[in-house]
Amino acid sequence: MAETSAWTEQLDLLFAAWDRPDSPGCALAVYREGEIVYQRGYGMAHLEHGVPIVPQTVFHVASISKQVTALAVALLAREGRLALDDDVRRYVPELPAGPAITLRQILHHTSGLRDQWDLLRLAGFRHADLKTTRDIVWLAARQQGLNFEPGSRFQYINTGYTLLGVAVERITGRTLRQYTEERITRPLGMHSTFFQDDHQEVIPRRAQAYSRDRAGRIVIDMPDYETVGPTGLLSTVEDFARWERNFLAPTVGDEELIRQVVTPGLLEDGRPTSYGLGVVAGQYRGLPTVEHAGGDAGYRAHFLRFPGERFAVAVFANFGEVQPGKLAREVAGVCLAGRLAGESSGSGDVLAWAGRAVGLDALAAEELESMAGPYRESTGGITCRVEHRGGRLFLIAPGEIEYELAPLGERRFRFLGSDVDCLFQPGEGASPRWRIVVFHGGAETAVCERIDEPTAALDGGGAEYAGGYWSDELEALYTLVDRDGELLLERPRAAPAPLRLQAPDQFSDGDGKLHFRFQRGEEGRVQGLTVSAERVWNVRFVRDTR
Repeated sequence: MAETSAWTEQLDLLFAAWDRPDSPGCALAVYREGEIVYQRGYGMAHLEHGVPIVPQTVFHVASISKQVTALAVALLAREGRLALDDDVRRYVPELPAGPAITLRQILHHTSGLRDQWDLLRLAGFRHADLKTTRDIVWLAARQQGLNFEPGSRFQYINTGYTLLGVAVERITGRTLRQYTEERITRPLGMHSTFFQDDHQEVIPRRAQAYSRDRAGRIVIDMPDYETVGPTGLLSTVEDFARWERNFLAPTVGDEELIRQVVTPGLLEDGRPTSYGLGVVAGQYRGLPTVEHAGGDAGYRAHFLRFPGERFAVAVFANFGEVQPGKLAREVAGVCLAGRLAGESSGSGDVLAWAGRAVGLDALAAEELESMAGPYRESTGGITCRVEHRGGRLFLIAPGEIEYELAPLGERRFRFLGSDVDCLFQPGEGASPRWRIVVFHGGAETAVCERIDEPTAALDGGGAEYAGGYWSDELEALYTLVDRDGELLLERPRAAPAPLRLQAPDQFSDGDGKLHFRFQRGEEGRVQGLTVSAERVWNVRFVRDTR
């Protein structure tokens, strides 16, 4: 096709950084009318053996798995074997008593459940430890609290999709892998697509995953899971042509079911979210989109659809440095040239839609500088920071994960390569303290308040906090040690971590991924604490007074 030939050079240039025999990389496929119009591999699927990536290379696509799990649940609902407004405890009675959590709320990420990956880390699981569905259900069954009242807000959580997978298995008497192969992937002709529920299984043509360590070396970084539902799907960009085709001309389900899949859910008060059944509905440069990202260990993936254009892009990667969401949008910018808004907005303007910020002329440099500094999320307490570098803003999340903030106008910014926006709001007074309101697909998801720079030292030392703290919810003991005026956290299977004072009786760990709030009794003595991570809020610990 002449059109495709015109794209080739531009598309290959986008992926040139990984098109090397000494680097991991990614596979690309471009679809129109459900057919592949361009596909290529860039970089190596297996560095040790010099195997290149091709369109038939199998990748772990992480959270893109949720689309398949959600479709399985929707099919069972169509058959009357479950109802989306059923309480999940009907199928997973191990969960503790509490407010009803419906399957619909889980599908739309409004359940309030605490996230499984943060719970596993808090309970002492290391990155390389095997994690199983049994581990996750066991932890979910121990939780005595939720992050929020079900249906009251949106928060992207993996635990619920694991519970949906368990429900499918208990209803059908088949594993999630067996059921989805019988009802979804085989009927669609997706013969290289399935849930991996055995971490020792040999997978032909699978790419090995890599990341870069602190010394800059490329190292193996594979997910060690035997849990499926929110993740665990293996597939190829070639197979995903058939997945895209089913959105356009359904053979699994029908048009009404597909409309249900892509329709965002509602909160209990009627406010819309952006999340349908395993997909995110949004817009890119003026055109409606349906998409989802995935990332586990060194794997990265993105599937981006433009339903009105009957056009889609899949980018699957085996290197943690690759940003498939940004690349998929850049591919769309090439292939849909002339149909996307904001391709060129004139000299000196911000080209945020094109995935790059050229300048922030609309905002004074001193105001941008005043936005920089540390911020604390108002509910869980996790901290991040904003940096101003030469007229550009960056948000640094815990773990030193960096996002460039591209201006959209009126102090509103887009996290480049995502459907996340944020709005900076000034406080009152001569020296305003900024707050950041974060939106995912247009729905408010977090508020972060500007705070003072954290203090490393403790006046008088940390003796009053030292001791053991036990959590029934994690079945874990945390020990705090006062060592030469520094408060250290010691916990199972983790190196000691210094805690930094953030506010009275509030601390964070060294990389900012955990937040600690201490509670005092009537006499002012420390009696316990709560620990929060990004998607797990206020897990309770009681001080051991023996």
